Amino acid sequence: MSMTTGRGSESDRQPWRELMTPALPTPVYALAPAPGRLWAGGLGGIACYRAASEKPGEVEAGTWEPGPVLLPPAPVTVLWAYGNLLLAGGNGGLAYSLTGGAGWQRSEIEDGSVGVTVLAPSPTFGSDNTLLAGTLANGLLRSSDGGRTWRNVSFGLQSQEITDLLWLDRLTVLAATDEGVYRSRDGGRGWRRVLESTEGAIEGLTRLADGGVLAVLDNGTLLRAEAEGEHWQPLTSTDGLAGASPLSLFTTEAGTLLLGTQRGLLRSTDGGRSWQTVDGRMVHICRQGQGRLYAGSDEGVLVSDDDGQSWRALPLPPLHDLLRLQPQGERLWLLGTHTAPLQARLMDSEAGETAEWQRLQGLTLPLTGCAVIDDETLLLAGPEGLLRLWPASGEHQLLLTEPLEGNTLITWADSGQARHIWVASGDGQHLWHSANDGASWRQLTPPFGVTLLAALQATPEHLVAATYDPRQYHVCLWYSTDDGSNWIRGLEADTNWPLVASCAEPLALGVGNILLLAMPDGSWRRSPVGHGGGGIRRIVSCEHAGQRLLFVLAGGGIFRSDDLGQSWQAQHEGLPLVRIADIACTSTRLFVLLSGGVVSLRRL
Repeated sequence: MSMTTGRGSESDRQPWRELMTPALPTPVYALAPAPGRLWAGGLGGIACYRAASEKPGEVEAGTWEPGPVLLPPAPVTVLWAYGNLLLAGGNGGLAYSLTGGAGWQRSEIEDGSVGVTVLAPSPTFGSDNTLLAGTLANGLLRSSDGGRTWRNVSFGLQSQEITDLLWLDRLTVLAATDEGVYRSRDGGRGWRRVLESTEGAIEGLTRLADGGVLAVLDNGTLLRAEAEGEHWQPLTSTDGLAGASPLSLFTTEAGTLLLGTQRGLLRSTDGGRSWQTVDGRMVHICRQGQGRLYAGSDEGVLVSDDDGQSWRALPLPPLHDLLRLQPQGERLWLLGTHTAPLQARLMDSEAGETAEWQRLQGLTLPLTGCAVIDDETLLLAGPEGLLRLWPASGEHQLLLTEPLEGNTLITWADSGQARHIWVASGDGQHLWHSANDGASWRQLTPPFGVTLLAALQATPEHLVAATYDPRQYHVCLWYSTDDGSNWIRGLEADTNWPLVASCAEPLALGVGNILLLAMPDGSWRRSPVGHGGGGIRRIVSCEHAGQRLLFVLAGGGIFRSDDLGQSWQAQHEGLPLVRIADIACTSTRLFVLLSGGVVSLRRL
């Protein structure tokens, strides 16, 4: 598919031009209806849909607006909107906006960075500002200030894996876990188990039209309880649930039940005793707003105006997770974790730059790491191990057969006639080294302990690593001069910014908003870059007209240095700062990736 940009206006500084990428189907995990709009969350953050018509039955010609880049970037699995307050959460914790999604701040969580699975406001939130959040491994969190700060309230829980929450009244709330259901009588401060499940995890909870409570297990079994969440009994004669693999459970305003499953969306009008499939797409969540029903499917958002009997798809939301830019010769890559990479060949035409986009097919997802080795070769990490790929021919070679899950860091350096490659797991527990371009490997024993590995950067002289402790908000640098066999602990710093960016030439690291540049004598020169919230996210460099240029994406925008970090000039005029996801450069162009899959570029 060919995307053509328009001409930019002539000015002293080269104008920005846009390369529009194709719309891609993508899972939607969270929905938050609000007056006149619908917020959606997924792999790439959030987006907002504004409908041209809100009349039931009328097909609207609405549009999606990409949201800001939430930092640190992570899939959004929970969303909630109330007036101008918007809350979003996922693997990286929680964030809140007091301006209807325009500006965001990270919530303060007592447990540090946690994975959030469910968000439930009190039924009297307007007066008490209270919310509960369930986590993947830290039990329950409670906020009494509208989501700004959170403290752990897991007293009485036997399980720390929370799958759903259901408020019954102002003080009574149920929590579903992987081994049963718990109830709180004091607004979520203390818990007691009211159902022990020996058949499987509780996947979802909902209130029935008659006041009872319904729970669904991960094997499709339905359990019913009285209004207070007691005396649970299995529902009999649940026709249509065989092999359902439930993902969500929801009750509409009319009392209809909707069950999102891996094989489609199921509907029941008799309290869950019989079910009919109303849509064949995998559905993760259902929500209702202004008389309409919305469903987050594995490909986008569905809408229904007839209480869930029929569904139609909205335009594809800009929520894919291709949030990383990587140039490679004449190619430009958009890379993510759960979405197959896009590659473009850049060409000049009378209308400006054009790009021919193609998806890289046949890969086993998720991709947990990527490195460009040269103009023809990629290294990709994933469930199968480490793969060397030649995109032009489609040939590939499996270099390392260890499954590489989570975040994988890949770095390399040429040393004499040989190319050295290092591969590390993001938890800092595993490190592999090849001294012969991947032909053979040895496993090393890193000394990083239980801290996360935030950066790994090789140069011909040494290997540098940075670890981050999310509980202590602490960064530590490590050095090795023998290819990673032995390490020396170096500079340490405190920062609440959980990312450490790195660059090989010149050797540079970004800790918070401080750029550290390696000096010939082994010291580091400190250069503050940017301002405002966040820290340094990306450092890239290139040779241009015989000069080494540095570009940094930091809080406050994009900055350029022509003197190795001694002075900086802003480069982001004309760009929406909150949507900048990544930057890249070649000897002739600076590229900027915006949320929603828009690539802006200009010549240097």
